[in-house]
Amino acid sequence: MRQFRYPLRVLVGDYLRSAAGLFVGLGVLLAVPPSLPVIAIFGSLAGLFAVFGLRTAHRHSLRVAVTDDEIACRAAVTRVIPWDRLDEVSLRYYGTRRSKWRPLGSGFMQLTLKGAGVAMTLESSIEGFEWLAERAAAALRARGLTLDPATASNLIELGIDPQKPVGKHGGLI
Repeated sequence: MRQFRYPLRVLVGDYLRSAAGLFVGLGVLLAVPPSLPVIAIFGSLAGLFAVFGLRTAHRHSLRVAVTDDEIACRAAVTRVIPWDRLDEVSLRYYGTRRSKWRPLGSGFMQLTLKGAGVAMTLESSIEGFEWLAERAAAALRARGLTLDPATASNLIELGIDPQKPVGKHGGLI
């Protein structure tokens, strides 16, 4: 079994942004006399950054375990997808800006897996992201299913051959 998680070093920035947003939002709410516009704007701002902080804490607690038979995400809720029931793999790139010298710019990727009535999404900052993407694509091909063109293209950008042969039990050759 292989296990993966989001390292603290990639989450520190998100924790700091969340704390700064909460500080500003709640600070204004406490410092300024209450009025509907102030409460609506800065209450929403504080709520947004609180949700962002909770999302970051969720990613921090998330553990992904991969065996020959399944992938499992464990945090507040455990989700399990057996490889032989994987129905869909989607790999998407979200860019903050593009550069003609570096097509993927400075964005991030999301790997979404669906099957057995369960969906899980992993971001590229998780340890072993490329290995997870390759393993998921291999499991889908082992079932005789195809990858959508965007996912295949993004796998190529990661240096993964989307048509790589699979061995027994969907493992990589």
